[in-house]
Amino acid sequence: MKLYQRYLLAQVRRPWAYILVGFCAIVVLIDLFDNFSDFMDGSLPLHQIALYYSILIPTYLPYMLPVSILLALLYALWNLGKSSEITAMRACGLSLSQIISPFLWMGLVCSMALLTINECFNPWAMHWTRQFREERHDGQTVGDHVVWNIAYMNEPAHRRWQAASFNPRASASYELRDLSITQQRPDDTVEFRLEATRGAWVDGHWWFENVNTRYFDRNNRPLGRVEPAAQLDLTSLSEIPRDFIDETKDPETERSMADIRRFLATHNISRQTRNRFLVDYWYRLASPWLCLVVVLLGVPFGTSTSRRGMGMGILFALLSFFGYYVLMSFCLHWGKMPPQALPPFVAAWLPNLLFSTLGVTLLYRIR
Repeated sequence: MKLYQRYLLAQVRRPWAYILVGFCAIVVLIDLFDNFSDFMDGSLPLHQIALYYSILIPTYLPYMLPVSILLALLYALWNLGKSSEITAMRACGLSLSQIISPFLWMGLVCSMALLTINECFNPWAMHWTRQFREERHDGQTVGDHVVWNIAYMNEPAHRRWQAASFNPRASASYELRDLSITQQRPDDTVEFRLEATRGAWVDGHWWFENVNTRYFDRNNRPLGRVEPAAQLDLTSLSEIPRDFIDETKDPETERSMADIRRFLATHNISRQTRNRFLVDYWYRLASPWLCLVVVLLGVPFGTSTSRRGMGMGILFALLSFFGYYVLMSFCLHWGKMPPQALPPFVAAWLPNLLFSTLGVTLLYRIR
């Protein structure tokens, strides 16, 4: 990296760090207003509170990171413009594209990092923090969260599961209580029904206790007697604990793109419902690129602050930023709600396309 590029990034790095720390503090304070009494009533140790907030804060990065980049970039460009350093760089033969390239790379790297965090960490983190809050609110011991009355339908395998309770912890062997498994034929007639008092995931497959199995003919009439077994090992079942964990997740916030793909592959749902899931899928892919979009918007507004004053540049940039979120809200609504006027891909990517075009147009005007 060249010397001037390191210098330009240094001008952004410090205000960016201050702004991010400030936003993190605001997140913690707002959350404490809602949950402080539950933490105190449960005599929660300090290290568990620290763990909770260390997991919670990254879930707000999709909102904090783009606006912090925008504000830090505006401040840095105003500072550089105030001392005429950008003019000096241009006088030394540097083109505008060379000057803004470090900022564009910064936006690109942040977008890719946020995409990775959104896919690999945030869905799990949002699920974990929700369970943590529910456990504190209900006065449970941390980790004792049990899901009641869970159902799962494996459409490709024509198999339906129902259980009175499910423990989503590996340490509890993903225990299922009072469960039944109904295996259907391709014509939707019942082939057999298995009932057990307990199921556990052991050594990579399911073990069942106190099992009763009954088979049916193609007219759904019982064939023979119920077949009891004290213990039954079924290695042929394709379902894994993650399938049941996914059923307990909030579909809009706690599922990654891989989770959504798996859900669509294993569930026979209506076209409207499928489109809603596809809107969420494409939104998870499109939203991290706002970090790059704000750079395209921030550079032209930031370079004008030295002439018009910092306040006007910040005002126009923030209006554009919040306009992006307003348009995104409308697009997601039009993509999800009947009559679903926008295709899922368009609903998720249209704001990025429009505001990127606006940013490139403004950049061209200041060349």
